[in-house]
Amino acid sequence: MKEKRFFLSAALMLFFGLVMLFLYDKSIAYEEEATLKKQMDALLLTLHNKIEETTKVSLASSVILAKSPHVVACLNQQEREHCLQYLLEIRNSMAQANIFENARLHLHTKDFKSFMRLWDYSNHTNDDLSTFRHALEKIKQSKQPIHGIEIGRHGMFMRAIAPVFSKSDYIGTIETVVDFKDLNEYFKKDGIELYVLMKNEYLPIANAASYGQKLMLDNYTIVNQEINGLGFIKEINLQGTGYLKRGDYYVLYTPIVDINGEHIGFFVLTWSESLSLASFKG
Repeated sequence: MKEKRFFLSAALMLFFGLVMLFLYDKSIAYEEEATLKKQMDALLLTLHNKIEETTKVSLASSVILAKSPHVVACLNQQEREHCLQYLLEIRNSMAQANIFENARLHLHTKDFKSFMRLWDYSNHTNDDLSTFRHALEKIKQSKQPIHGIEIGRHGMFMRAIAPVFSKSDYIGTIETVVDFKDLNEYFKKDGIELYVLMKNEYLPIANAASYGQKLMLDNYTIVNQEINGLGFIKEINLQGTGYLKRGDYYVLYTPIVDINGEHIGFFVLTWSESLSLASFKG
């Protein structure tokens, strides 16, 4: 009888021990998941803040340049050469001051035509932007500057656009255009790769951009860098904001919404499982 009680007690102790171990493992897994989620939320916040920071500096550039007599005269008199040298000097000064290494400046007429792209100033076609650069129409209506992400002939960029006036007459807009290179470098220094994915349905708009085969996914085009062997991104069904694990890598993704409220692609961040995200605390 005593032996029976002993074995029953031992079995109960073993059972409760296994339950406690199971609950402990569950608790550890929950804490690890909660910590990972907090770190990913911090990463998303950092991404948002860096884009906001970049576009606000760009916006300051556009607003100041919109007041320049050179820019006003350029649009008012429809003479490119009037402000070409001035804008080239401004762009070079930005690079020297480490504000933007490769900022692009773009002038538009009041009827939504490209008047001068500083990176392509020999092009005098004055192509019509009205069918896809909807931010320009918003500015003409509101007479207020605007900033965000938008797709144009030369691809997807962060853009800051300001109206230009001659006295009180609206005569067009000036735009500071910035790519994602600095964002790439910011995350790369911490071991994180940033991919900016544009929906392939917008490729006909970005018809002056050159995207190689290494930048093509099934439904998206990477606009900022090559995929670097992380082909598993092709297999992910990107919907909303989420994260998952593929092999030794974590993948975090979130939609890109442009100036006009359209969903035009995804930001995708990837990093090795061994990487600590402790520096991103939100």
